[in-house]
Amino acid sequence: MKRGNQTGLAARMARLKPRIPERWHEQFDAFWNARSPREQAILGGGAVVLVLVFGYLLLWEPASVERARLTRNLPVLHADLAEMETLAQEARGLTASRAPTLRGDALTQALQDSLGQHGLKATRLMATGDNAIQLQLEKAPFGSVAGWLQDVRLQQRLKVTDARISYVGATALVNVTATLQGPGAGGH
Repeated sequence: MKRGNQTGLAARMARLKPRIPERWHEQFDAFWNARSPREQAILGGGAVVLVLVFGYLLLWEPASVERARLTRNLPVLHADLAEMETLAQEARGLTASRAPTLRGDALTQALQDSLGQHGLKATRLMATGDNAIQLQLEKAPFGSVAGWLQDVRLQQRLKVTDARISYVGATALVNVTATLQGPGAGGH
């Protein structure tokens, strides 16, 4: 039984061998045998060098160049992925929290209340046309301002379209002038 398997394997392997015409084989043998051992060594070495050069040019170098390109682009791709994940999370949060859209005085009052919850007081809070709010805070703790802006973005679905934040000189106190834009505005 083993003998039959070996014969079948040998037959399959023979089919995989490249079939070189007998005439070419004879011509190569005649050419090779006509060379001295020194010439055969030089030709054999040259063939090995040629195979190595072609292997390098066709396999190694393109892979190496592509690897270097991917290594250069990987940080950019990671940053793009992080930004897309952040935007997807923000989109999920906005669709999940469909807060009623307030406008005018109701929105201004809701923002005043929200500022008070964060320990902030606006020196100017004014609704403008197109569902926008202009806001000014003086000597406000930066951490409270950042937390308030995050809450306003989630609860009222307002985003900052223009902001100027300047350091006052005291520990983490800032002056803020910002424009907040609500959903459904004409610019979107």
